[in-house]
Amino acid sequence: MEEQLIDVEVPAAVTTAVGTVNRMVEGFFAMLPQIAIAIVLFLMMVVIASVARALAKRLVSARAPAGVGIAIGRIVHVAVIFFGLLVAVAVIAPSVGAAELLQILGVGSVAIGFAFRDILQNFLAGLLILLRQPFSIGDWVQFGDHSGLVTEISTRSTWIRTFNGRDVSIPNGEIFTNPIMIMTRDPVMRSDYVFGISYDADIDRALEVILGTVKSFDAVIGDPPPDAGVSDLADSSVNIQARWWTKVADAYFTRMEILAAVKKALDEAGIDIPYPHRRLVVDEYALNKVSERSEPGDKGLVAANG
Repeated sequence: MEEQLIDVEVPAAVTTAVGTVNRMVEGFFAMLPQIAIAIVLFLMMVVIASVARALAKRLVSARAPAGVGIAIGRIVHVAVIFFGLLVAVAVIAPSVGAAELLQILGVGSVAIGFAFRDILQNFLAGLLILLRQPFSIGDWVQFGDHSGLVTEISTRSTWIRTFNGRDVSIPNGEIFTNPIMIMTRDPVMRSDYVFGISYDADIDRALEVILGTVKSFDAVIGDPPPDAGVSDLADSSVNIQARWWTKVADAYFTRMEILAAVKKALDEAGIDIPYPHRRLVVDEYALNKVSERSEPGDKGLVAANG
């Protein structure tokens, strides 16, 4: 039995595709030594980057705050890895020059910059905060509605432990661009409070009692001396504002003790601290008109209007 051979015509597109795949496979196997060398070099650069980060952190931390050393170490780590990437690409594709690669990476970095704009902003703000040191760990700061002690300053955020035991993380970008009050920047701080006395009270006597009570506390600093004076004539009271200086660490508890002591001293001196009150004036003619229109059993209406 004779075998018949059938000629099958293969389309030119298929032949071209198969040829392209064959060349790609051959090129890949031909580049395997270069790929292996590039991977080894890149892994070596990763190890060198870790060593360089630790070294930079140690050297910078010896002359600057620890946070600055951590930030510089991270920058050195990223720079060395980036250099290792350039070397690996140069080994695999020698025809690609450094200028072309940097141009490609530059276009990509713009896109990455837009995508991670907030992260980069917080990182740069954190680096500037660590370098300038407007506040340090342990300082008492007030930022917006948050008041407490700084527990950590990283390249991304600053952690504050509030006085009710809550930990708050605030992005460094917000801290760098908004006002922040540093309560412990100076060793002493001023406290004040407004005490209200009745209009019938002797103002001079009240000033003497309040100021004498404030001065009796050892925590109150004598220079600058405490002072007190009439600050407002309110609806129901004459307001006397007292001001005094203390060390920052003594400010909170001294304030509470002074308020209690002044209240007791004013009571002993017979000086009233009045409650807010209102005087209600009723037109007698209008009241009579309402009484005339009401029925005999509508006593509640007259009483309510009266």
